Amino acid sequence: MEKAPWVCGKAAFENRVVHIDLKGPKIPFDSFKKFLEKLARWGINGVLVEYEHRFPFLPLKNQFPISERYSRNQMNELIKFACDHGIEWIPLVQTFGHVEYLSRLEGTQVLFENPEYPQQLCPMKTQTRKYLEDLLDIICTFHQNTRYIHVGQDETHQLGYCAQCKKEVKKIGKIEFYLLHVQWVWDIVRKYNKIPLFWADMFFTENRIDLLKKVDHAIPVVWEYDDTDEISHDIRIGSPKPSILDARNPYKAPEKGLPVSRFEKDGNFFEDMDEKIKNMIGTDKKTGYPKSFPQTRIVSQINKNFWSACATYNCSDKQFLPDFIRALLNPIFMCKTLKEVGGRSIIATNWARAHSWAPISPPWTLYLYNIAHFAAFCYTGTTKPSDIKETSKIIAREISMPVNFGKFSLDDILWVISSNAPGPGIMKRIRNLENTLLLLKQQKIKSKFGNGLLIGVEAELLWSKLIFLQEEARWWTPMKGQIPSIIFEEMEERFTHITKEIKKLEIRAYTYYTETVGDSRSFKTWWKGLFDLDLSITEKAIKSLTK
Repeated sequence: MEKAPWVCGKAAFENRVVHIDLKGPKIPFDSFKKFLEKLARWGINGVLVEYEHRFPFLPLKNQFPISERYSRNQMNELIKFACDHGIEWIPLVQTFGHVEYLSRLEGTQVLFENPEYPQQLCPMKTQTRKYLEDLLDIICTFHQNTRYIHVGQDETHQLGYCAQCKKEVKKIGKIEFYLLHVQWVWDIVRKYNKIPLFWADMFFTENRIDLLKKVDHAIPVVWEYDDTDEISHDIRIGSPKPSILDARNPYKAPEKGLPVSRFEKDGNFFEDMDEKIKNMIGTDKKTGYPKSFPQTRIVSQINKNFWSACATYNCSDKQFLPDFIRALLNPIFMCKTLKEVGGRSIIATNWARAHSWAPISPPWTLYLYNIAHFAAFCYTGTTKPSDIKETSKIIAREISMPVNFGKFSLDDILWVISSNAPGPGIMKRIRNLENTLLLLKQQKIKSKFGNGLLIGVEAELLWSKLIFLQEEARWWTPMKGQIPSIIFEEMEERFTHITKEIKKLEIRAYTYYTETVGDSRSFKTWWKGLFDLDLSITEKAIKSLTK
């Protein structure tokens, strides 16, 4: 297979992994293979596949509908296809938190720490241990040729909820209780001669970084999605610890965007932290802020086996489109930091949704732009704007997009739609989107990325117009019942027009989605989350003006 132009010489990192999150759409089989082929061309040598309910079978009496799962043959073919293209397939199965999806099956209630909010497995129940032993046997046996099994274990915030666990937590401590379960899981994985990977956030959440020194038979993966340059505004150790500089009035307007301002309780700023930890993170000499990617810097000095994870899509970005700029700069600067501290492995996460009940993220085909940039950084390690600008021309061609749109580059357009337009209200945002759409439509775009971009921009424009109608209704509310009929009728006409345009766009979006992105059920969940609530609110807001 011919490789992308940047794939030459020795890569900056040994393991260059892209996360594929299947708790969102079930990617069409042929589209999945083409995606893997594209990743191989870009020099990616691993995929971290988060199965959730898409795996062919689970060790449970009841199974998810066949339509929601890949078949055993399909999964075997995908794994072999990846391997044949130089990509290691790393399965991710949840063994502690983020198991909401199991609550959709009858008979699973007994497994949860809190059945009323089934986010987490109860580690002390015999039924849970039996389920996990069987699950890990299936996963490890099914994936004979993979070196790694990712076992999740992040955000287990219900630790000690049930009476039995609460008693144990009180006796030995929360993080020690957490360790008992996760180490038991790691030991099972190692019996199959596999290396367990796990998300390391709980050691930081509970402020017990010291215990990472004792982790010698599993690989901690540190994820940091906020930092986008040389400094950090979010030190997440225990409670969030911003720099006190964010609370100081600079007595000048910021050059770009809104001012960064955070405040904490006195004594809970970065500057108040233990000197040893502050020194491990470091301080930027120019600004006085802590250096970016603090958790990565700390772990690199405690546990040399660590991996790091950036985000080419974060589920908290945007509902219609990725935040292309955050997802460009976060991987760039993580790669830079990882090189500085001697890291060898990096994962680009792409979250299809925050959890099994959350809204579904925009189509994964829109992440191709940022994944390509990530792949290039993994080889070149470059962070200079001039270098990135040159690489962007290659990447535009890689995703079958025009390099230029008249006077503007593809990067320029993605910068504009990822930014918040200046000015009050939402009218500036509407104008930005309208002008961007005109520019995009001047080109004959036929690529997966391009068609998804057009749909996303049109959808956000329609949604923005709905929100503007809500704002207008709010303005007129103090004069409820006295609104001039000509204004009321005009608002109703605009609402009717927007509703019709949404229905028209839905037809086009459905075809695109089900052919390329995912299954019909996932599309309906995504689209419903985009518009249903605001359509209802807007209609009621307009009608209320005449009462």
